Amino acid sequence: MEVTRGDRAFTIRRADYEAAGEGMSHLFLVGDLGRDPPHPFVRDPRLELILTCYEAGDDGEFHWHPEVTEYEMVLEGEIGTLDVASGETCWNTAGDLIVVPAGACVRRLVRRPVRTLALKVPSDARKVHCARCDRTCACRVAPFGG
Repeated sequence: MEVTRGDRAFTIRRADYEAAGEGMSHLFLVGDLGRDPPHPFVRDPRLELILTCYEAGDDGEFHWHPEVTEYEMVLEGEIGTLDVASGETCWNTAGDLIVVPAGACVRRLVRRPVRTLALKVPSDARKVHCARCDRTCACRVAPFGG
């Protein structure tokens, strides 16, 4: 349910989104979303603000965003970011800020529960996974998609 910004300050209360987002790994609070989430959110094409909650083993797929830079603050727990270009994994804990520039191919690794607050600039759903990627890289897990 979209909340109109108008010209006044307002609040989306934790209780308003927490219950509706129970069990969701990505709780979008701000963004230009393709479909409305079941909780209050602010539509804004300039950025996405996402509260994430992952359990051990909730590893992501190799992917990259053509236009989006991601900033992710670890609130609690631990999360790894595997950078395809270097082949290195950086393990991040509470207070660490992860920065993934547009075009950088990464994979999320989770070996214990973690919560983060992610900011994506701009709000853009385009994401490229291995099956649709024409780059040549050592981490390819699917054939060229064409």
